[in-house]
Amino acid sequence: MQVVSRTHVGLVRENNEDALLVREPYLFAVADGMGGYAAGEIASRAILKAFEAATHSLRHQQGEQNIHKVLVEAFDKANTHVFKMAVSNDKYTGMGTTMTALYLPGDGTAYCCHVGDSRLYTYREGNLVQVTRDHTYVADLQASGEITEEEAFIHPQRHVLMKALGVEESVRADSLHFKLLPDDRLLLCSDGLSDMLRQQEILDLMGGEDINSVADQLLERSLCNGGRDNVSFILIDLAEEAAAKEEGLNG
Repeated sequence: MQVVSRTHVGLVRENNEDALLVREPYLFAVADGMGGYAAGEIASRAILKAFEAATHSLRHQQGEQNIHKVLVEAFDKANTHVFKMAVSNDKYTGMGTTMTALYLPGDGTAYCCHVGDSRLYTYREGNLVQVTRDHTYVADLQASGEITEEEAFIHPQRHVLMKALGVEESVRADSLHFKLLPDDRLLLCSDGLSDMLRQQEILDLMGGEDINSVADQLLERSLCNGGRDNVSFILIDLAEEAAAKEEGLNG
């Protein structure tokens, strides 16, 4: 497994309200904060810290149901933590954050828990798939067939969140899992990437041979397309892990 990450303030914003969690080789997350002053920046970092603390038992869990339970409960605890911060300090009123988390226990299965419009993609055999569904007004319109994917990409209300962490006392996170293939690439990103690059643009870059070069190009293209928001992502290539296992079997 090879993991690279990038975070950039972008070309318009003064603060970077994105935050990344990289705990190789098993736990990864991206959060995109919102709120006045520096509240968004505080929210995204606080949510990742609280989430990580609440997932200490993950490595001891077996079975899909138990793993999902720990992840969802960790989201609940992290949400409560940020919500209490927001209601206890006037400077933090209204702050919140997205979070998309990925857990890789090493058994060929990926687990994802998600709230907001940060995303998880899989790149597999030349195809790019958005695994998560955005919790946005525009995503709901697209899901109901009222607008197309292209219309959603340019919609003036595409940033209107229907769900976020820290905004309400409780929140229901999406939780899912899927089987991995040896050559999969996984991309966790804030909307600073997905709002600047159409899915075809991401697909065109994801197949590059060198993962560091892929990451550099994703960031560069996001900035070239406007860089209107903070850009943050984690790129995971499973191919090296698969090659190492095969070499061990043949050695």
